[in-house]
Amino acid sequence: MGQQFSDQTQLVLNKLPEKVAKHVTLVRESGSLTYEEFLGRVAELNDVTAKVAAGQEKHLLFEVQPGSDSSAFWKVVVRVVCTKSTHK
Repeated sequence: MGQQFSDQTQLVLNKLPEKVAKHVTLVRESGSLTYEEFLGRVAELNDVTAKVAAGQEKHLLFEVQPGSDSSAFWKVVVRVVCTKSTHK
């Protein structure tokens, strides 16, 4: 039954506009995202922004807002802040 449900879900996703389908996929993936994986994604985002800003004085730095991730419901309440940072 699980495979049939998965096949049906994929059929529905294939009929959705691309942006909506992408959003649905991201939401579905976030359901199983661990906190460590989340922190890894934030670190990956920082790597990308640092590479894009290579040669520039400043770049964007993304960090988890202190205290926003302390709840058991961190996926709902976590805040990521973005600041300008000087390259080190």
